[in-house]
Amino acid sequence: MVLLHIKRSEKDSFLYEAPAATEVDVVVNDVVKVQNLRGKVSRLAEAAGQLALYGVMKLPEQQGLDDSTPLLEDYDTTTGNIAPRQPPKHGANYRQDPTEKRTGDAASDELAAVINRCCADAIALIKEERVQRKQATTAAELEEAINNIRGAVMIVYPMGLPDYDMVRCILEEREALEGAQAMELLDPEKTSMWCFNKELQRDKLLSEYTGKNDKSKVVVKLQKKGAGAPAREPVVSEAEQKAMVAFYHKKEQEMQKLALEDEDAYQNSQWANPKGLKSAMTGVGEVKWRGR
Repeated sequence: MVLLHIKRSEKDSFLYEAPAATEVDVVVNDVVKVQNLRGKVSRLAEAAGQLALYGVMKLPEQQGLDDSTPLLEDYDTTTGNIAPRQPPKHGANYRQDPTEKRTGDAASDELAAVINRCCADAIALIKEERVQRKQATTAAELEEAINNIRGAVMIVYPMGLPDYDMVRCILEEREALEGAQAMELLDPEKTSMWCFNKELQRDKLLSEYTGKNDKSKVVVKLQKKGAGAPAREPVVSEAEQKAMVAFYHKKEQEMQKLALEDEDAYQNSQWANPKGLKSAMTGVGEVKWRGR
């Protein structure tokens, strides 16, 4: 298997394995699928973690408002008065959401732990540490992690989540992505793969670029078609750069220490000898005694 190190950034990468005889088109489609699933796992785990902590989401018109803020229906158009809102009844495991997007009525700690365990297992699949451990990522294991979170949510909320809850929207592919999240979502038909500063042609085999050795490892980057070549990999990695800076600072401190020691050692110099003038006048230099 050829090991492809797919890098989106220095802190966002994963490993992917494929036989050298695989068509580039197949590799691109599968790699894009894995990349999109990694983003989905990240968003789902974050939303499910909030669900376990603060309960289901409030109605869209109530999100961001605390329980005492008047709503539009509390306003009486005939009198112009605002009716005071009745404080809602909270459950035994109430925990106020600082963003006021969720009701705060969380499930019991035992049930919430079921969701949190599945979220932790899912997050472990997209961590950068997997690259250091040389563990490849597949679409199947990411989909399994998503299904595990789905099952945990169904256990905790057997009656189902509200239609507008973010967890349900993500699971049902109805989330509206904006900004950076929308830009991270890739289209397989509009994505190209670059390696060795070359764009890999989809109608060719992977071996035409990586060689026929199935034990090779290469760095690959994904780009939108027409965006040009991605930035070259730095000659020195981030870890090596930190080590070089630390070595430089250590050497600089040692040089400063030596300079201070030279300044303190002036008394041993010949020019600092208080009897130097007398010795010069009498012609007697420094006398050294040597025992027999």
